Amino acid sequence: MVSEPLLNAVKVTKSFGALRAVDQVNLQVYPGSITSVIGPNGAGKTTLFNLLCNFISPDQGEVFLAGEPIHRLPPHRIARRGMVRTFQVARVLSRLTVLDNMRLGAQGQTGENFWCTWYQGRAISRQERQLRDQAMAILESVGLAAMADTYAGALSGGQRKLLEIARALMSEPKLLLLDEPAAGVNPRLIEQICEYITALNRQGLTFLIIEHNMDLIMSLSDQVWVLAEGRNLVEGTPAQVQTNHQVLEAYLGC
Repeated sequence: MVSEPLLNAVKVTKSFGALRAVDQVNLQVYPGSITSVIGPNGAGKTTLFNLLCNFISPDQGEVFLAGEPIHRLPPHRIARRGMVRTFQVARVLSRLTVLDNMRLGAQGQTGENFWCTWYQGRAISRQERQLRDQAMAILESVGLAAMADTYAGALSGGQRKLLEIARALMSEPKLLLLDEPAAGVNPRLIEQICEYITALNRQGLTFLIIEHNMDLIMSLSDQVWVLAEGRNLVEGTPAQVQTNHQVLEAYLGC
């Protein structure tokens, strides 16, 4: 691994009334890695994701992406800088087709500018063809190309998860945050999602993953961070975490 993290969270803290959901949490994700966050229910994992992407603002602490502070930026500007996330329950636009959902993920589209629609019609058409080709190539890689013209609302839960990951790739991210990608997904699609994550990682995409499926975490991850009661507990390789007595006590109840 290189010396500088791609994502660096420093003493991130968030309280909701008297409840301190995230308490002085540190986290580093290095370029080219698959890093995971685990912990029991209520450990603050999803709240941490929301803080990293500034869906909710931290009370204290700082978050850096490629060395630049992002904790005061709105979520859409963080996404433009290359950090994109998915959600526990896949958020797709059910009344749009799979292909149209994909098109919405692309950033910097010429046709989004009102005046360009008047004066750059050819450029817009050319870009739309390019985006369609890009979207179809990604859908082909996740096995959804045959459903490109299907309404997203007709997809299974696992297929929606794949679509959400595929749509995130349309923005060409540097870092992809996955919130429980295997939750509610049948075993066959879990295997497909794992293979897809591995293939993308080999191409250079960095991942930060929250997941309760320990088989998935231990097979995919380079580094694992464990949270308990909103705080850092342990950080290490999957092998180190699996045998750590603090993790066995706090996470597995042993």
